[in-house]
Amino acid sequence: MNIAEVKNLSMSIYSGKGVPALILDDLNFYIREGEILGLIGNSGSGKSMTAMTIAGLLPESAVVTSGSIEIDGKDVLKLSPKDRRKLLGEEIGMIFQDPMTALDPLETVGKNLDEILRIRNIPKEERKARIISMLETVGFIEPERIYKSYPHQISGGQRQRVLIAGAALLKPKLLIADEPTSSLDTVTTVSILKLLKDICIEMHMTILFISHDLSVVNNFCDRVMVMKDGKIIDSDNTEDILHNPKNAFTAELLTKAKLDPRSLGLEFSEADPSASPILKVLDLSAAYRNGFFGRKGSKNTIEGINFDLLPGEIMGLIGSSGCGKTTLAKTICGLLKPTAGNINSYSGKVGVVFQDPVSCLNPMHTIRWHLNEPLIAAGIKLTSEERDKKILEAIKAVGLEEKHLARYPGRLSGGQRQRAAIAMCLILEPSVIIADEPFSSLDASSAASILKLLAKINKERKTSILLISHNLRVVRTMCRRVLVMSRGHVVEEGLTEDVLKSPKAKATKALIEAEKQLS
Repeated sequence: MNIAEVKNLSMSIYSGKGVPALILDDLNFYIREGEILGLIGNSGSGKSMTAMTIAGLLPESAVVTSGSIEIDGKDVLKLSPKDRRKLLGEEIGMIFQDPMTALDPLETVGKNLDEILRIRNIPKEERKARIISMLETVGFIEPERIYKSYPHQISGGQRQRVLIAGAALLKPKLLIADEPTSSLDTVTTVSILKLLKDICIEMHMTILFISHDLSVVNNFCDRVMVMKDGKIIDSDNTEDILHNPKNAFTAELLTKAKLDPRSLGLEFSEADPSASPILKVLDLSAAYRNGFFGRKGSKNTIEGINFDLLPGEIMGLIGSSGCGKTTLAKTICGLLKPTAGNINSYSGKVGVVFQDPVSCLNPMHTIRWHLNEPLIAAGIKLTSEERDKKILEAIKAVGLEEKHLARYPGRLSGGQRQRAAIAMCLILEPSVIIADEPFSSLDASSAASILKLLAKINKERKTSILLISHNLRVVRTMCRRVLVMSRGHVVEEGLTEDVLKSPKAKATKALIEAEKQLS
């Protein structure tokens, strides 16, 4: 029995000028009850737009021009807006790629999830009990603490579990998961996949799973569809699609999707082990204060961190979700006040590149505005001509063109947005860059281009980089040394080859074992 059937579906986006852009072109597919259907394709192929069309979450400028979407025999395109909204949650659940943009940062996790039940007139006492129960179901050991926490106070993996809990609260028949593991480490990815599969079985759900990580799709999906330019060009069982592709584009996609840094011909700056450090961290501890305004007590999130970074060195920082990697990055950058210890930057300039460019770029302003802001904030006095020249140099340094300066973030691809974010970092000419998962949310082609860019910056500018990544292949190739974090502490450190070949810490062994499971 099919839980969903999409027939002759086409969708266009109207910009108000010229011919509307055809985004989805005559889609035809079905999803069987209880199966996990994978959807793969290049960035911009229409994967997320397919999900949004099914869920009824399209922007106002998007119009379905033909076709039907039947869920349990009902054509949802013929429902009234009120009934369509009711369908989302009760019949269709949605897990978004980035939890930070899907959760309200001004409300606690409990309040975020409570809204799902409150609008359906469920009594308050019952709402909290159901939320706590669901938080336990998705693997939280302390559901009450998570319930009271704000989204920024929990890790990326924990936020993803919260989204899964929210999507499963009303036990929908169809769960759409749009890149739910793209920003997670290998250990957390394995646990999230197991969680989704368990929920699928226990709650009798069907899953449409969108991902650019083919190792995840291979381990998780029963069937796979391939999209290109808004069309489904291939569909078969997972084994045939990923291991015996008959379609030429599918074969090409599989080749490009294998992000192997060794094949990119990367060159790096040679760090001198005897040189004085450019960044030194001593006995560093930090905490997020409880309560939105930080008026309540706190417990250290990272504790007793010690390391140094050499001039021109790329050092890796790895660990499971929630171990404190991003907290350490924020503390070094001055975005979080340490509770103990010292950070000595002998260069004076530390830049940062965050994981998700969407959440650090203002959609209301152009890229030129974004590059000008750091100059204003730093109090750098320049003439108009000097400012324009510096902005142009920064945008060209990351492989973009002058025309991109006039564009808004929404008019750029994921890879272009990340390049713009790196340009914002480079414009102040930092000696140290903290790169927090700078390519995890990108497809393999875009990720490869960002890898090349970071290597070029390191080689040509002798810039030191602290690279936070869950991709151990990237860390092996790019990083001379590596730190491993677990539960707020550095539990292992040393030369990358030694640490990853002969791991001693339990956390390191877990990361390597999870990598093997996914490979």
